[in-house]
Amino acid sequence: MPLKRILSALYVLIFVSNINSQDKLNVNVNTFGLVSSNDQIVPHYQHSNNWGIVSPLDESNFFLQAGLSYQILNNRNISLKTGISVVGKDNIDDSFLQEIFISGKAFNFLNFSLGKEAYSPVAYDDRITVGSFLYNSNARPVPRITVGIYEYLPLGFTNDWFAIRGGISEGVLNDDRTKKEKNNSANNVLLHEKWAYGRFGKGKVQPYVGIVHSAIHGGTRPDGTKIPVDYWATFFASGSETLGGGEATNAAGAHEGFWDFGIYTDIGKHSVQAYIQKPFADGSGMNFWRFNNKDFKIGLIADVKDIKWLNKFSIEFMRTDHQSGPGTPDPYYPVAYNGHGKGHIIWDDDINDDYDRFMHEVFDQTSTGWQKDAVWEHIRNETNYGYKFGGRDDYNNNGSYYNGWTYHGQNLGNPLYHTSEMVTAYAPDYEQRDAVRFMNTRVRAVHLGLQGSIIPALDYLFKTTITNNFGSYSEEYVTRESWEEVENYYYKGGKTQVYSFLELNYMPKKLDKLQFSSSIAYDGGQLYNSFGWSLGLKYKPFN
Repeated sequence: MPLKRILSALYVLIFVSNINSQDKLNVNVNTFGLVSSNDQIVPHYQHSNNWGIVSPLDESNFFLQAGLSYQILNNRNISLKTGISVVGKDNIDDSFLQEIFISGKAFNFLNFSLGKEAYSPVAYDDRITVGSFLYNSNARPVPRITVGIYEYLPLGFTNDWFAIRGGISEGVLNDDRTKKEKNNSANNVLLHEKWAYGRFGKGKVQPYVGIVHSAIHGGTRPDGTKIPVDYWATFFASGSETLGGGEATNAAGAHEGFWDFGIYTDIGKHSVQAYIQKPFADGSGMNFWRFNNKDFKIGLIADVKDIKWLNKFSIEFMRTDHQSGPGTPDPYYPVAYNGHGKGHIIWDDDINDDYDRFMHEVFDQTSTGWQKDAVWEHIRNETNYGYKFGGRDDYNNNGSYYNGWTYHGQNLGNPLYHTSEMVTAYAPDYEQRDAVRFMNTRVRAVHLGLQGSIIPALDYLFKTTITNNFGSYSEEYVTRESWEEVENYYYKGGKTQVYSFLELNYMPKKLDKLQFSSSIAYDGGQLYNSFGWSLGLKYKPFN
């Protein structure tokens, strides 16, 4: 990694930005050391929701983050700033360019960004919460173009009773994604994301509803094959004849998202946001009103007034272990029938209303008078243990893209999910199928976050999360379409794990440009045990 070039670019940017204009220039230097009792895996909250500075498997003990931003313009019609930051590690080859961007706002409502910027217009304070389902601060910033209304914009023709926000982002996942040489992996995958929210009311109680959609598409396979891009089919999550195959009838690319329902209100002097989020990975999960989506995150964030030791707290309850149920995604022929081989998908049109013949030749039923509903009930009972088809959604994973929602090995999605590399670190004897990158996406969790001041110059951040981990359907069964369970499945019955974290930040009055920080973290339970400690110094020359 050409660290000298990056540091030279940083120096040039400082120089050309007119260092005397301190009101326009913002410089930050953050250096810290991190040690862990487990040389295989870093404690969860010392790496998660930190823009990829530390990875879960990081062996570095020393980190240096240096960055600056410069306000180029700031008037009534447009504001414009540029920025750059680098992360240096004691192993120079692991150092990287974290940010390089230009961003701003036009006409006081339309935001835009170009480049790698450590900012999310979707996440709710990842510092104190578990972290967002998507578009969060867990991995390194993705190079992207984003345009949107980040903050709620009241609509005048509704007398400001209704407000909107939303946007669209186009990025590229330009990390090395084919090093395992999986046939279904791809480099230079495109990342399409968008979100739309509406808020109601003008008083103390303001409910809102929103949806966030993320899709990965395109890219180049390990053998050099280019994956066709059908942008509008990906945009609308519709089928594409351009791509063909299963994507002609399903959706072009890989898709995920979540519904977001919530309310802003005041309780006394305290500002409160309560929310219910419903993740989805396909149409069956997206249609939450059909009650087939039992996964959720229920949370509350409160800004607290008049309590000296507490400024903010977060409580969250999360479940992602249902994933539209354990039923197989599609019904499959148990025997060959009418030109369809064993293992082919059963389509109702293939039966051609001849249900008696179908039931006799496929399921050896001699009775007659079969009707459609009875036939499909029998198929569910015989091949799917009575469950509905369309289950096993497997969040953040996709059969067409082995690496799923990752960037430089870290989650772009839920930070509580574990990649195959993490599972290898804490369960080296487990024989992985390695069919998907995330081997633990079925999680139940309870989370508490607290932020406040012990004394005026000493702040703290405390987080603890209790999880029960069930792995993934793709690892539990021999194939995603099979009911044959893997022998000695590692997550059988669920495994409990606790993540805990305490950070202290000291800002002396006489040295107001410096901030001393230290954190301790402990992960313990049935997955692994790891204790971590960090000590750092932040320097900000211009206040």
